[in-house]
Amino acid sequence: MWVKDAPSKVISTFNSHRLMIFQYIRRFSYEIHLWPSIVSGIILFIVCLSGTILTFQDEYRHIAEPTRYFVRPPASQSFLSADELIAKVEAEKPGMNVDFISIPEQANRTVMMTLVAPTPNSERPPRAEGTQRLQGETTATGRADTRQARPGGGNPRYNPNRVFVNPYTGEIVGEGANVIDPLLTSMIQLHRFLWLPIEIGRPVVGIATIIFCLVCLLGLVLWVPRSWRLLKSWNAWKSGLRMRFRNGMFPFIYDLHKTVGFYILIPSLILGLTGLCWSFAWYRDAASYLLGDEIFKQRRFQAEKIEAVDASQPLLSVNEMIALQNRLTPGPGAMTITIPQDNETALVIRKGRTGFFSLAMPDRTQWDRYRGTVVPVEHFGKMVEVERFVDMPLGAQIAASIRGLHLGDITGMSSKIFFGIVCLFATSLPVTGVMIWIKKLRVKYKKRKVAKDNIVD
Repeated sequence: MWVKDAPSKVISTFNSHRLMIFQYIRRFSYEIHLWPSIVSGIILFIVCLSGTILTFQDEYRHIAEPTRYFVRPPASQSFLSADELIAKVEAEKPGMNVDFISIPEQANRTVMMTLVAPTPNSERPPRAEGTQRLQGETTATGRADTRQARPGGGNPRYNPNRVFVNPYTGEIVGEGANVIDPLLTSMIQLHRFLWLPIEIGRPVVGIATIIFCLVCLLGLVLWVPRSWRLLKSWNAWKSGLRMRFRNGMFPFIYDLHKTVGFYILIPSLILGLTGLCWSFAWYRDAASYLLGDEIFKQRRFQAEKIEAVDASQPLLSVNEMIALQNRLTPGPGAMTITIPQDNETALVIRKGRTGFFSLAMPDRTQWDRYRGTVVPVEHFGKMVEVERFVDMPLGAQIAASIRGLHLGDITGMSSKIFFGIVCLFATSLPVTGVMIWIKKLRVKYKKRKVAKDNIVD
């Protein structure tokens, strides 16, 4: 008899041990999910809320000063040529040279330029005569990706010597910082450093972000049905996938924390893991090693050097360079042009599509402005004329996308809206988590009080 019952007893013992381990895992996950969240909750709330606000910082600038970003296109007039716009701006700003120009894709957007004072060692050779458009040249009507770093470092978006130009008249319609730039800068400092000194605020935010990622993963463990037997029940799983709106306030708050937290788990981890690249150099270096390419290497981008020529040899005009670029990479698209201030550096052109679903990763080409030829560059082991995002290995693509993924603009406005909503719900997680914790404390206190009263009676 004992022999016949042996298999069932072994199975029963195994199931009981398995249930015990499952409960231990849940209890451990609950404690780690709860207490670090309580400690870092206010920091996570501030970081997520400020991140939600910063997702649409470009749109805030457009609303604050629409005239510097938008124009009303004339009915039968096209853009002035790039050389004409540059000549008009440099005439209005004597003693300054245009070193960066951003040509928009949309017909109702302004052209952005940055200016630099020439130095004795950076005198530009004269331009080639004739600044009219070449026959057959197509005007680029692409919004510029001003997020790309220029040679030597710096971001044109924050350059105090930038001007915004009406592309139809050449009139400067805005210059310098936007009226809300100080507010946005303060918000960025809050998001990254909590308005603390950098050496204190940066690691504090980084540690809170690590806690956030850990809490998200443990939250997934708690989202699984609490009983081992319920794992095979679809109804048990379904309760974690839907919201309850008619059962009172607490069930709604509980589902907002549990269900919505499950749906935003992956994008929240993306935001957290990419954000750590700004907080810790060791993390950024480790991630770069794993991905096989350096993260944020565009900050150190330097244009290639070209063979020296006679200083009296004229340069090709910017119009001619645009025409050559459009022949090399045909089709519409945003275009940014970095103009060197010496005769030894290549001119850099970035071109890419922009729009609601457009990938914000423009192709980059370097040109010899004297000879009108492409400067070949090494691109992941190959000599290429155009550095294309799609030609990168997967790891390098992820490394190049870190900034766009964290800022939410990796695919234009569509990703901004998506990550803005994710960040908004992530902001609610510390609040709803504390509310659930307080509710459970109250229930536990009432049970203890009732038990104590029953003992007294």
